[in-house]
Amino acid sequence: MRAVQFVCGHVLVVLMVFSIACSSRQSAKETQPVSSSSHQDKAPSPSASQPADGKAQDESNISYAKTPERFEKVPPYEPPFNITDPKTAQEHFNVAVNHDHHNELDKAIAEYQKALELQPNWAVAHDRLALDYQKQGRTDDAIAQWELATRYNPQFYSVYDLLAGAYERQGKIKKAIEAYSALLKYPPAQMPAHYQLGLWYAQIGDRQQAQSHLESYRDLALKTSEEPKSDRFQKALRELQKLKQQG
Repeated sequence: MRAVQFVCGHVLVVLMVFSIACSSRQSAKETQPVSSSSHQDKAPSPSASQPADGKAQDESNISYAKTPERFEKVPPYEPPFNITDPKTAQEHFNVAVNHDHHNELDKAIAEYQKALELQPNWAVAHDRLALDYQKQGRTDDAIAQWELATRYNPQFYSVYDLLAGAYERQGKIKKAIEAYSALLKYPPAQMPAHYQLGLWYAQIGDRQQAQSHLESYRDLALKTSEEPKSDRFQKALRELQKLKQQG
């Protein structure tokens, strides 16, 4: 009898535990959110993009690499120019440069001239004025301004190249040689200067000077890795060969 009571009691306990477990599972299932296509298609809430620690993003740490959507490409624009009544040489120069930006050459030239009236020894202004004269085909006027630029600044080496080119276009090779020779004092330009001077001396029939400059060019070129591969180097060797045959 006791055995029967013990078995019945044990079965009752098992049934009670099973009943409680089932009710708990059903309750948990009812409290879970329903997953549907309408929910899945929605964008995540703002809180979903928050860092793990829950703190807001520090604006100072925002970069294009991390948040490209926060940046927009703004097209460049020209800042407003507000000099309306220039009085100093610098102001006239600035106005001239502004006219250059808008391809208003006549107005630019007039302003460079006013700047030079106030500061005649301004080499850069002479150079800018010469460039505008050259654009208008006024080569003589451009040459005059470049000559003044080199007089006031003998180390204005980029001007010697422009001056020599202007003389060459006029067929004045000796004047071109005179201007270009100044570049021999400027180490970065020595190699191309020797090359060009060699060709010009050969053009006017001075074989000795032509050979000397082309040999100097060749020696400098051989100290580099790229120049011996250039067409210019091959042309220089051909010219040297011709000069030796003529001599």
